Amino acid sequence: MLNLVSYRVNTASHRTKPRTIMNKKVLKSVLLFIATFIVSVVMADETEARLDSMLNVTNDAFSIDVSNINNVGSVISDDGKLRIISWNNRLENGSFEYYSYFIFKKNGKSKATVRKFVSKNALKPKNSGKYFANNWYGCLYYKAFATKSGYILLGYQTYQDISRVKLIEPLEIKGNDFILGNDIFRANGKKQSRAVFEYSANAVMSIEYDKSGKRFVFDHLSPENPNLKGVFSYYGPDFTYDSFTLKKKLWVLTEDIDIKNK
Repeated sequence: MLNLVSYRVNTASHRTKPRTIMNKKVLKSVLLFIATFIVSVVMADETEARLDSMLNVTNDAFSIDVSNINNVGSVISDDGKLRIISWNNRLENGSFEYYSYFIFKKNGKSKATVRKFVSKNALKPKNSGKYFANNWYGCLYYKAFATKSGYILLGYQTYQDISRVKLIEPLEIKGNDFILGNDIFRANGKKQSRAVFEYSANAVMSIEYDKSGKRFVFDHLSPENPNLKGVFSYYGPDFTYDSFTLKKKLWVLTEDIDIKNK
């Protein structure tokens, strides 16, 4: 009887050992995930704190040098009055953070107006509606064109790993407020606040401004297979082109344009 009991105890101990080893592997993976997550958050926070400090101590926010800060980009509008400083951060849980400083200087003598936009969990922007600092979708802006009513921005966004987003975004500046979105686009007979394009992470999409033609020219996106219509992670350029052309204060969609006349 004693030997039997001893055998059972040893067998139980032997059977639980692999489970203990597996738990250690899982724990190691979890700890690595947490450590990487913390590092990415800390780096983003340090970048934000550094830029906040630089903007607070200078009398000329428009001219601060960000060239020595990793992963931070800057764009100046074609009229030289608007500057946007942007960067993003991919978290280990697959979500993305975005940060942008909008800096507007009406003329050389005026003090620049600065507004910070932060999105801790980027979302694909909707075609309709306006966005402010407190509900921003998150984006990197890489071009800015002056218009009579404000600016039009070109932006690039990743909100998930399997697709990319580009957009044509109107910006209005009213006092200290920076407002994204305006119903100045018309597509398929309907007005919309911006143009949003989502496509495969493996594809490359182009949007260019044709100043002489007063239009934005861009790749037409189609699914790899007709059965995948609406699944934008399978969309890409199909070697045809569309445009939004300015007509009586509205940017009107024209499909399948002749690129030779661009």
